[in-house]
Amino acid sequence: MSNKVKIERICEHCGKIFIAQTCKTRFCSKACNSKHYKESIRNGRYNIVTKEVKEERKQRIKLSVDEVEFIQAKEFINLKQLSIYLGVCRKSVYTYIRKYSIPFSRIGGRIIVERNEIDRIMNKLIQSIQTKQENPIKTLERLTDFYSVKEIEEKYHIKYNRLYVIVKENDVPFVTIAGHKYYSVKHIDKYFLKMGYMEAKEITEWYTIEDIQKIYRMTVKAVHSFTSRHKIPKKKEKTGNITLYSKKHVDDIKNAQIGEDGYITIPEACAMFNVDRDTIYNRCQSYNIPKINKGKFVIVSVEGLRKVFGTGNIAINNVNEQ
Repeated sequence: MSNKVKIERICEHCGKIFIAQTCKTRFCSKACNSKHYKESIRNGRYNIVTKEVKEERKQRIKLSVDEVEFIQAKEFINLKQLSIYLGVCRKSVYTYIRKYSIPFSRIGGRIIVERNEIDRIMNKLIQSIQTKQENPIKTLERLTDFYSVKEIEEKYHIKYNRLYVIVKENDVPFVTIAGHKYYSVKHIDKYFLKMGYMEAKEITEWYTIEDIQKIYRMTVKAVHSFTSRHKIPKKKEKTGNITLYSKKHVDDIKNAQIGEDGYITIPEACAMFNVDRDTIYNRCQSYNIPKINKGKFVIVSVEGLRKVFGTGNIAINNVNEQ
């Protein structure tokens, strides 16, 4: 006798309502049954793999902890152990050694460092970071005095296009009032004092670039380099856009180039004898002219150069003559 009772169930895979043939039927069709079976297999495999990964991760953490404890017990460690100890890659280890001047020793082809020294450097870095965090933030300086553009142009004899470059390069504070810009008196005066402009008030005699070229036999490039290096006070004439340099400062520095030791720099020797650098070096090597490394400059004996090139520039030649 067949069962005529209709049993409504919900498919466990697709969620549709269907008439089940028996009380144990779980799926509306064979397709849903097959899909659910395959999905359960995949989920089972995924759970197994996930469990294995978690176990492997725990094992690695345990091994790394054991390895760190092993490294902490050693007095000297190599770079691989140092990377594990600091928790960084090997490339970062080389960066730290160079940046923080970590002392190391070479044994054959291996580099070893003292672990206690690493602890000391790291503790020092941590303390410096904590000190910076504890220091209060400095309040911004309040500015009350400002120059107008016209006042700066009249005081320091420069044009606005040059002033625009100066304030942009040096981040000079400014305010805008009614569309006009006003610049901080303190910052403007500090910049021009540094560049020697304030001395222009007391200077009465000036050289043009052509004058310096003619008197000291220098190229335009050499003049600009010389005046920039020695911070020669200068001013600009409004008419003709001519730059003037202090005569007194140029003469004093040029005449002081040959001191009691009788040595001058290579660029000054080139200007004095009207030759290039290669010629100076070549004659120094050929005739054993004394030269000395003084910081980043090379200075050469004037007496030795004069034996080869002659008297040279008369304007400089008269200095320190017996």
